[in-house]
Amino acid sequence: MTTLSQNLLDLSDFAWQRLRNRVEGLTDEEYLWEPFDGCWSIRTSDSGLVLERTKIPPEPEPFTTLAWRITHIIDILQEDRTATWFGSQVDPADGPPPVPGSAADALTALDHAYDVWRRRLAALSQDVLDRPMGEPAGMYAEHDGTSFALHILDELIHHGAEVGTVRDFYRDTHTEDPFAAALAGEVRPTEQPALLAEAAVAQRWEVVLRLAGMGFGINERTKDGATAAHLAAGSGALDALRFLVEHGADLTATDPKFHADALGWAKWGEQAEAVAYLESL
Repeated sequence: MTTLSQNLLDLSDFAWQRLRNRVEGLTDEEYLWEPFDGCWSIRTSDSGLVLERTKIPPEPEPFTTLAWRITHIIDILQEDRTATWFGSQVDPADGPPPVPGSAADALTALDHAYDVWRRRLAALSQDVLDRPMGEPAGMYAEHDGTSFALHILDELIHHGAEVGTVRDFYRDTHTEDPFAAALAGEVRPTEQPALLAEAAVAQRWEVVLRLAGMGFGINERTKDGATAAHLAAGSGALDALRFLVEHGADLTATDPKFHADALGWAKWGEQAEAVAYLESL
């Protein structure tokens, strides 16, 4: 039987890996981006960089930048209480949580903070998780170790989700249409042969049709090995699927992940009309 400690550790690792994947490729511009006036972020003070906040936050609370949110996660994971409230000593090598001034420093600090938290969590016995935390936890003295561990995990999960949302917001307000240059005739099929397949990934079916007419390969594959026919069948884009078939789509091609052809994708996607169409051919 899996122990409570292992379940907590597994959940923590899952949430952490999801967050770490979402911050990959973070740039300084994005890290410090302030989409609105009055954002809270990291600021320079006489003592160095600090996290902007007040004892009593205003209502509604200001929008917080990625720099603020990531620094807050670092602080939550690495602060002394994730050791002392469980009755453990703080390892001096762990150091105090920093306020990173750049994206690269933030990712390094985030990795270290999670290593600190994970080591502390992994060391907890069932007895520590079951018993009240006592005086070190102050007003939460009567709460047991499990409730505090779950609180830290909740912080990691929900702030991690916020980070992902802000990254999506930044991407959608700073990214040019990846197909615009090709549609304007500025990109040749030999330069970006998989562009039609990438348009299918984005479910930009009108773009798929136009790119096909411009000579982009119908049977080219995405980086994951899917063709436009796989994607059209799996998403139930029947008009696009018919177009692809009529223009030479290879319906026998299988992808490397599911080892399925277009019909297999249609069945997996529960696209009854696409299944019926493909089975009629």
